[in-house]
Amino acid sequence: MTRKLLAFAVMLSAVFTLTSCLGDDDSEIVYPGDAAITSFALGNLKCYVTTTSSKGSDSTYTTTVTGTNYRFSIDQVNRQIYNVDSLPYGTDVAHVLCTIGSKNSSTVVIKNTTDDNLVRYVSSDSIDFSVPRQMSAYSLDGSTHVDYTVKVNVCQEKPDTFFWHVTSVEQDFAQAEHLKGFACGNQLFVITSDGEQGHIFKKTLGTDEGWQPVSWDLKQIVPADAYQNTVVRDSALFMLAGGQILRSQDGEHWAVTGRLGARQLIAASTEYLFALSGGGILRSSDNGATWSLDAIDANADLLPTRDISYCCIPSRINPEVENVVIMGSRSAEDYFDDTRAQVWNKMIEIASDDNEPWMYVNNELNAYFLPRLNSLTAVSYHGGIVALGGSGIGACTDAAHTRLYYSNDGGIFWNKESSVTLPSALESNDVMSLIVDSESNLWLICGGSGQVWSGHLTGTSSKYQTAFTE
Repeated sequence: MTRKLLAFAVMLSAVFTLTSCLGDDDSEIVYPGDAAITSFALGNLKCYVTTTSSKGSDSTYTTTVTGTNYRFSIDQVNRQIYNVDSLPYGTDVAHVLCTIGSKNSSTVVIKNTTDDNLVRYVSSDSIDFSVPRQMSAYSLDGSTHVDYTVKVNVCQEKPDTFFWHVTSVEQDFAQAEHLKGFACGNQLFVITSDGEQGHIFKKTLGTDEGWQPVSWDLKQIVPADAYQNTVVRDSALFMLAGGQILRSQDGEHWAVTGRLGARQLIAASTEYLFALSGGGILRSSDNGATWSLDAIDANADLLPTRDISYCCIPSRINPEVENVVIMGSRSAEDYFDDTRAQVWNKMIEIASDDNEPWMYVNNELNAYFLPRLNSLTAVSYHGGIVALGGSGIGACTDAAHTRLYYSNDGGIFWNKESSVTLPSALESNDVMSLIVDSESNLWLICGGSGQVWSGHLTGTSSKYQTAFTE
């Protein structure tokens, strides 16, 4: 009944208005019979931000969010209006001023949250968008109306807070003596070892499929040390197995790209593969077909030989420059007194013939160093390196997984990572690996418990767009 009265009132008001304006003119007036909402934009909104002082006390202050910076899409097929980028966490959407445009000056009304009554939209009236609201556009001739559902999306997670959740528990990972994870495009791989042979598992992001075992097409078994002889370059896996360099994009089909008698395949950059040999570090620019000895600025005895992890980090200043960092430990038998990891880095100018040497990070006088840890695993994350390890090796007596380490200077200084925290329910185990996927989600693959954790760092969208107009 309310809808009918409203439509009649709109039509009657239009008739009287036009009659008074036209006087005695006998011209026939035709009123538009179609209606639609064509634009929607928010005004300024209040946002309540809570901060914690160094002493642990919380305080809240109010800031202003410019609503027109957040685009609203109007889906005329499904009759939905919504913002693609969520408003910041803490934004007050219960008291909102908005600007709405309509086709042919059709009248816009909004349905109450408590009953079916309709209230005419007025730009100066505050609207509660803490829940989805129904809006309608009525044509001037009163013959039709179009209903829309309006949703104002607000980020529900506090910015710069890290959230973990267990995605699955994998018995194949729980039973592994060693494992290591890799990301290739939209696929995640975990290579495990039972001490006698290796096994490959794969998960495709964006699907409901879990971790699936991969049967590769080579006649020999997956080597037991494959987990520590695999790197990623150009969205493909490269593995050193039986003196051959193998390449695969799906973990199943492999092609021989070269041969190498080196000790271990240790790193990759945009253009190169790197391997550890008895005399130093080898480099290949043709997928392992040919190799040359790379220069190092310190004694080769300082190179790591176990628990090696690497990161390739683009320069923040020059996109044509990247930094490759390798981290690991020396032999526990030969260098028992070591307490710190061995860290080396190399600056590479892409598409340049310049070849800078590998530089040894001498951290003997550095109070912020990376400890010598079992199963050291490191990934490039938010422009730096996040590292995690199991229990200490040799003279290093650190307990397993007590903290994450972070370096934003190529592995020179390592501080406790404050923005990323470990899951509170994490079970300590030396068998563990980190992965970062293409969406900047962090994955923690656990031996022992078999838990697979996925986590992400929340934040406010940096995209600023204007109001949508049809």
